[in-house]
Amino acid sequence: MIPRDLGLLARERLLVVHDPADLARMVRNRYPQFDVISSDSYMSGIAALAGEPVRGVLVGVDPAARKLDQAIAGLRKAAGNSSRLVLCCLPSGEPLARQVVSAGADDYLIYPPLGRELDCALALPAAGELAVDSAAGEALPSWEELVSLADALSELGGGRRPLLERLCRMIAQSMRVTSVRILVKDDTVYVGDPKTEPALAEPIVSQGRPVGKILVGPRQRAPFSVGEVEKIRHYGRLIAHLLEAADRQQQWQNLAMIDEVSGLPNRRYLLKALEELLRRANTERFRVTVLFFDLDGFKHFNDTYGHSAGDAVVRETAQLLRKHCRKDDIVARYAGDEFVVVFWDAEEPRVSGSKHPTDVLMVLRRFRKALESHEFGKLGPEAIGHITISGGLASYPWDANTAEELIEKADRAMLEAKRAGKNRIYLVGSQEEA
Repeated sequence: MIPRDLGLLARERLLVVHDPADLARMVRNRYPQFDVISSDSYMSGIAALAGEPVRGVLVGVDPAARKLDQAIAGLRKAAGNSSRLVLCCLPSGEPLARQVVSAGADDYLIYPPLGRELDCALALPAAGELAVDSAAGEALPSWEELVSLADALSELGGGRRPLLERLCRMIAQSMRVTSVRILVKDDTVYVGDPKTEPALAEPIVSQGRPVGKILVGPRQRAPFSVGEVEKIRHYGRLIAHLLEAADRQQQWQNLAMIDEVSGLPNRRYLLKALEELLRRANTERFRVTVLFFDLDGFKHFNDTYGHSAGDAVVRETAQLLRKHCRKDDIVARYAGDEFVVVFWDAEEPRVSGSKHPTDVLMVLRRFRKALESHEFGKLGPEAIGHITISGGLASYPWDANTAEELIEKADRAMLEAKRAGKNRIYLVGSQEEA
């Protein structure tokens, strides 16, 4: 084994103490010409410095640490004056970093630092780094920003707000500020104090009209450079494009989950929502009851009055159903003239001996009464009083434990109601009308 004290062969070292996130990996990638070692605690960092000298020390700022200034002073003493000692903190920890930097540190950085900031703070050249104009370079995205942007793109399907929150954090880290606000229509997201007076404001313009703005708080150490001002302009354009993409994706998702004729959620949405509801019911102990029903004699109306009249019956039935159900119930068109309603009661946990919720029957009575009196304009002489329903009720967890099984059991109960003469609703396992 070749001893490390052979100076011609041994490589210089960098030490990362109490890594705030993934700083050690970042430093290794930035400086492959150095050995990068890592210590979990301030005490183990001091011990590591007692062995061999290091070229630089990066120290994560722990807000929960007791006597942090003494720990930094100890690291400074162990490292000696020939090594650069730089603090690294998360954005929320910057006030503490500024407070304790005088205990022996040369500088502090906000995580994740840009590569150029690391170079400057540690007084090191990056391996193979090309010289670039400082103002232009600051306007270019770093590797960390590209990773954050990729994460932001993953939020497109979740709607506007999660996307804006991700972008807000991204701008705060990139611009090295503790306060950023993004205002778009009725949505406002922010990092830091939302009341902070902004130093930069950039409009967000979509298709030629302003839809919002970015407000960036002041920097505490230095004014914004020309490159950083240009960068915030890029962010304004980027957010506009991403919001347009998010809106388009939301429209496509809505089309995939909404039935075109009735305007209700479709079968795909129903199964997904019901499975999620049953997972919640399993832990929160609330009741779930599924109603499966169809319109009695629907083929007759289609054949007699045409398919446009059949569509009108489906659409008007959906409106009546939605009107008489409770706001949290899931009302969906299953197929053709078949509908499913998912009733659930989240007000109180299910207890031993609890049974089918009585307020479901109250909803059904109101809905059937509304059907009897509603005038279906396209049905001519059969416009009033001729639309009836037959259905089946199945409840979780007594009748089934999955969404598909629950719907299947309710469907079977509906068939029993049909065989018994239609215009009635059966409970699973019962030969009597609910």
